[in-house]
Amino acid sequence: MPALARRMDLRARVAPPSEPRPEWYDPVRKQYRADLVLDSLVERRADRSAWTLAILAGDLFVPGFNYVFGQATVDGCCAIIGLHRLRPEFNGEPADEACFRRRVLTEAVHELGHVAGLGHCPDPRCALHFSSTVADTDLKGPDLCDRCRQRVRSRLNG
Repeated sequence: MPALARRMDLRARVAPPSEPRPEWYDPVRKQYRADLVLDSLVERRADRSAWTLAILAGDLFVPGFNYVFGQATVDGCCAIIGLHRLRPEFNGEPADEACFRRRVLTEAVHELGHVAGLGHCPDPRCALHFSSTVADTDLKGPDLCDRCRQRVRSRLNG
């Protein structure tokens, strides 16, 4: 959590875990609908001034896509990331906790960048660059480019 707070220049706290709702899960696909999770996060948030980042151990999708690493309410309040496809073992790689944590941090920064109101960045090394594969996530890493970092700071301080 400190690495995320540093990259986004924000204070963070960890809320108690909650169980996924059955209606979020598609048993045929064996995946959770990220859009339904987001709707629920928006509805139930208690602190209207805080952003919420949900982390789900499962696999996420939205209609029209085979999978997503995460989704956010752009210029909104909430985001979610799914851990399933970020694990090296999912892609046939050996277990690597450092690699997994870096991927989680990268996608968390990416989705919170969207919550801050930013779109995808054309810089392939920026965390806000679009990832269609985990290799894209590995290439870009968890840091924002200077332009996106400044835009996030101005949104947070604006």
